[in-house]
Amino acid sequence: MLAVVGAGPKGIAIAAKARALAAAGLPAPRVVLVDRGAVAGNWSGRQGYTSGLLPLGTPPEKDVGYPYPASWGVASADVAAAMAEYSWQRHLIRHGVYGDWVDRGRMRPTHRQWSAYLREVAGAAEAEIVCGMVTRLEVAGGDRWEITLGADDTIAADGVVMTGAGPAITVPGQPRDHRRVLDGRTYWLAAHELHRERALSACVVGSGETAASVVIDLLKRFHKHSTIDVLTTRGVLYSRGESYDENRFYSDPGDWPRLAEAHRREFLDRTDRGVFSLQAEATLNQARGFRTLAGRAAAIEAREQDVIVTIAYGEERERVAYDVVVVAIGFDGRWFEAILGDNASARYRAALGGELERHIDVDLSVAGLAPPLHLPVMAGLAQGPGFPNLSCLGLLSDRILRRYVAIKDRGTLASERRERA
Repeated sequence: MLAVVGAGPKGIAIAAKARALAAAGLPAPRVVLVDRGAVAGNWSGRQGYTSGLLPLGTPPEKDVGYPYPASWGVASADVAAAMAEYSWQRHLIRHGVYGDWVDRGRMRPTHRQWSAYLREVAGAAEAEIVCGMVTRLEVAGGDRWEITLGADDTIAADGVVMTGAGPAITVPGQPRDHRRVLDGRTYWLAAHELHRERALSACVVGSGETAASVVIDLLKRFHKHSTIDVLTTRGVLYSRGESYDENRFYSDPGDWPRLAEAHRREFLDRTDRGVFSLQAEATLNQARGFRTLAGRAAAIEAREQDVIVTIAYGEERERVAYDVVVVAIGFDGRWFEAILGDNASARYRAALGGELERHIDVDLSVAGLAPPLHLPVMAGLAQGPGFPNLSCLGLLSDRILRRYVAIKDRGTLASERRERA
């Protein structure tokens, strides 16, 4: 059994692929999705992370099966045909709006619409979902994972896939619960309280897509005389590249490992980490009321009436007061380390021997760790830039499931089909 922590796009893609493998006659493992919230809930606008009305950052054609790779030998065509039933286009056809979507220029859906698509896929694939919060991950009974939910419920699994954003990254002094200090998740839960009737000053810390979405939303909500400072270490807001030569690595990272590590890191910085999408940049190019500051948030002091941000740039330090501060510098992809049991933690540390991002194997698991722990969110540097995001969900599911599926030859498949017939 393969357990996936998170019932979002990655988990649903894996569950759908397992169903497609079974339909093609391959011995797919049982896949169980574990999530404390609703299916695809982080995209709905009801759990934070988004308002639900933001446009999807990737083309919707990059759906749960994309890029429909031939990973399964002679069964590949059958697997792809089964996965096509879960495609974005089939979703639109079922709802009678495919033609309208094409005629309108293949518009990006909102996060809420994407959430509805994912829920439909989960239902059609009959994804097995367990509701609960994972509190401990331990190796027990030889080489199997023991996953603890809540206080004492446990699930045994041959492998575990960790997905989801993890908790927001903080800066020194940042309080966990303060009405004037928000992050990339809580901003969307509290945004309606930012009233337009008086001018406010805000600081958004970050230069990635989360920060861009927050800035755009603040510009819509704030009084016209309000001010927004965007604090970025580089002092400039860079946009994401969208050329074929860049996009091809997201869809097919076959040549990715051949690049020097320094060039892979540079690629990630220029195209994924700390950059705005072209859509966000186009919106902000037409906006007024914000400015970009160079520096980093060295400390935050939250008070009743304002928030003091210590801005560090080189040797300089400046303390600036704001009405609202949003720390949008990303989420901690290594959050799972805090819930590893003693045995699991010892094995994990022994397998690493260095930087985690360098030790992600082809199947997106930690190299040398048994039982397997798959970390697609951490796989960008070693295996390809599309695995941490939505750019190659079909290839992601293939890479992970391939470890648990024995590929059959053409004769075996034909024989089994005759028996079923």
